[in-house]
This record gives sequence, C-alpha cells and structure tokens, in this order.
Amino acid sequence: VSVILFIPSLFLKSGSTAYIYVDGKLNGRYDLASPLSFTIENNDITDEIEIRDGCIRIADASCPGRQCVHTGRISRNNESICCAPAGILIVVKAESEGEFDAITK
Repeated sequence: VSVILFIPSLFLKSGSTAYIYVDGKLNGRYDLASPLSFTIENNDITDEIEIRDGCIRIADASCPGRQCVHTGRISRNNESICCAPAGILIVVKAESEGEFDAITK
C-alpha cells in the first residue's frame, strides 16, 4: 500500500526570480532580492506590482474582484499570481528545483 502526502510548502525552495507575462509574452524578469515598485497597464487595467523582502505581490489593481490582490505575497518556486482581466501572470522560479515534491511510503 502506498500513501502520498502532499505538503506544498514544506519542500518548496524560495524563489529568486519572478517572471511577469503579459498576454502570454514575457514582459520582464525581476530579482526578488531587489526592492522595486512599478505598474503594468493592459486591457484598460492597471496593476501595481511590488517586490519587497524577497516576495512579489500585486499591491493594487483596477480589475473587478481584485483576486490578484487578495492572493498576497509569493516567494516560493512555482507560485503564481494571475490577473486574468489584465492578462498578467507572475511566476516565481528558484535557481534550482527542490529535491522533493511529495513524500511516499
């Protein structure tokens, strides 16, 4: 009998780089160690992006619902934030993959 326990944040490495895509195209690559604030405008929507303390977040957005803002800060490998109305996707990537992604017994 095999049991698989998924513990998402236990084995995830902290990310070092955030990749921002706009309408599916890479818009920029940002080091999470360097504090920065900027805006991205697309589809008549403005997203305020903030990088601070090794994390990235959408600090404010003019989209309806603002789920992207409520996602909060991300910093771990493969975590993402999506602002679908603006066509913006932020993905964090670590320099190297973690050793484990699940535990089996």
